[in-house]
Amino acid sequence: MRKSIGASEPLKTTVLVKALDPVEVAEQDDELEKVDRRSAIIELLVAHHLSGNTAKLKIQDVAERLGISRQTLHLYYRDLKPYISGKKDIGELVSGTAQRIQIEKQLVVNDTTAKWKTELQRVKQEHQRELQKALDSHITSLMNNDILMLESNQVRISLERQTLHNVELIKKITELELKLTQKSLLSNSSASHAQNKLAYDVDIQHLCGAYASNGNIDAFEDAKIAELGKIKQKLAKFSDEPDTHIIILLDKYISRFSIFAENYRSLSRETSLIVRLPLFTRDEITGFLGGLPKSAKKSIYIPYCSSDTERKAQRTFIYQQAPVPPDEVKAADRADIPLVAWGFDQVVHFKVQQGE
Repeated sequence: MRKSIGASEPLKTTVLVKALDPVEVAEQDDELEKVDRRSAIIELLVAHHLSGNTAKLKIQDVAERLGISRQTLHLYYRDLKPYISGKKDIGELVSGTAQRIQIEKQLVVNDTTAKWKTELQRVKQEHQRELQKALDSHITSLMNNDILMLESNQVRISLERQTLHNVELIKKITELELKLTQKSLLSNSSASHAQNKLAYDVDIQHLCGAYASNGNIDAFEDAKIAELGKIKQKLAKFSDEPDTHIIILLDKYISRFSIFAENYRSLSRETSLIVRLPLFTRDEITGFLGGLPKSAKKSIYIPYCSSDTERKAQRTFIYQQAPVPPDEVKAADRADIPLVAWGFDQVVHFKVQQGE
């Protein structure tokens, strides 16, 4: 029977399915595995840093924890090796202001702890030398008279006093270490509300001590500029962070930066980066501003004393162990007065209270 012209037949559809290449699938899986493993390495580094453990991780330790060989880590994650060894700041690997602030604070604590452990070890060694010297002196004196007097009460009492002195030194250094660590954290945990703030200090006291030893004002200036350069690098990491506020204390050596930073209160939802800036000319100050995140709000606080007598008293009180170099004091007293037009959102002058 012939089919009519208008009759229709069901259409047959052929679907072409491309067979998956096993090699391509394997490569894709391998890439995903590398991404996951990279994240695992970063999480491991951050967790180790925040734990407060000052011991540096070893490449072999990281590889073993992830279940890979040292060669694999070197081949695919070579860029992470400087972070593992501590040559680079782990804060560069994390995103988010809160975690970055945590890392910065822990870095301050770790540095403080390491510094005072070294100082404690130095004091112990120095005391041991003094103790041995005292003992040798007693023995020599006794040998010249009578070796049988070695156990005399005088020697025993002297050695006991030396031991007690050593214990007191250790106690004082331990207390100082704890106080410094607490200051580094800016008492955030005890604040009435969470304070997202970080303080970036220049160790002027240390620089003054070095100047007292060598009298080299050029070395003082070079060291100061080097520390400020490191601070600028840390501030640059906040370029992409919203609601960042950089608060600068123009340090004229008449106020304590630690008190200023501790008393400063951040606005809600604001990340405050508090900086000690011992620079005094317009070119120096605007040069420092030039390297800061453009989107950040910038304020500068300028301390004021009403008389030369007050300024001298403050400097004598704050820098008791090693005074500020005379040339640096002159530069501070003749400092240019910052203006909003220099690139600030806010310029604040405040009177220094005695002892602050």
